[in-house]
Order: sequence, then C-alpha cells, then structure tokens
Amino acid sequence: MTNEFFQKLKKEHQVVKEILGQLEKTTEKGPKKRADLFLKLRMALVPHMKAEESSFYEPLLAKKKPARDAALEAIEEHHVAEMVFAELSELPKEEQHWGAKLSVFKEIVEHHIKEEETAVFKSARESMSEGEIQAIGDRFDLEKRRIEQDLN
Repeated sequence: MTNEFFQKLKKEHQVVKEILGQLEKTTEKGPKKRADLFLKLRMALVPHMKAEESSFYEPLLAKKKPARDAALEAIEEHHVAEMVFAELSELPKEEQHWGAKLSVFKEIVEHHIKEEETAVFKSARESMSEGEIQAIGDRFDLEKRRIEQDLN
C-alpha cells in the first residue's frame, strides 16, 4: 500500500525528466518550442514540488534523524531549484545562456530526484507507518490538484 505513493512520485519524476530531456535538445533558434516545453515543465514540476513540501516533507520534519535531515536537505534542494527555475522563467528563451542555465537546472533536479527516491523514501518508510504514508499520499493528491487549479 505504501508503495502506491512512492510509485506515483517516481512516475511524476519520470515525466519531469522527460520534459527536461526534450528541453535540453532545443536551441535559441527555437524560442517558441522552448517556451511551450517550459510551460509544460512548469505545470508538471511546480504542483509536484509544492505538494511534496507541504504534504510529505513537513511530516518528515517531525520525525527523528535521519528522516528529519533527509527532509531538510530535500527542502533546500527544492529552494535552489526554485531559484534557478525563476531565473529561467525571466530569461528570454532565445538568450544564449538559457541552454546553459537549463543544463544546470536539469542537474539539480536529477540529483534531487535520485536522493529523494533513495534516502528520503527510505527514511519515510523507516520512520512512518503505512497509515501515515497513505494519509500523506491523500494530502499530496489534494494539495497538488489545488495548486494546479491556482496555476491555470
């Protein structure tokens, strides 16, 4: 049962990685395509990150080490990703530095996903009951839908 939540997060991570891969293949000569893919990334990534922070990381912060430390690090990784994402949002898509900044962003996100799917998931499984994880999954779904509506 607890695996449902973690599998859902993994599927969403895969979608984000696929969009990032598509974006990485674009050039400054295709600003429209970049803009379209970036919007698609925003719609996949922002609700996921925000819902994760409020429904998953927040309860982990209440646990003892190493779960608490894993959550703190994940929150900081989200913060760094959000800063670079904001810079990408503001930078014209035809700007020559946009592709380089996207590569850095992709590395940050992929590193975070790898750590989350190993250390954070492990800490959650070890420190939380199946019922707690099920409740987190339910809250995650509700929060994500709310954020998606706010973005539209």
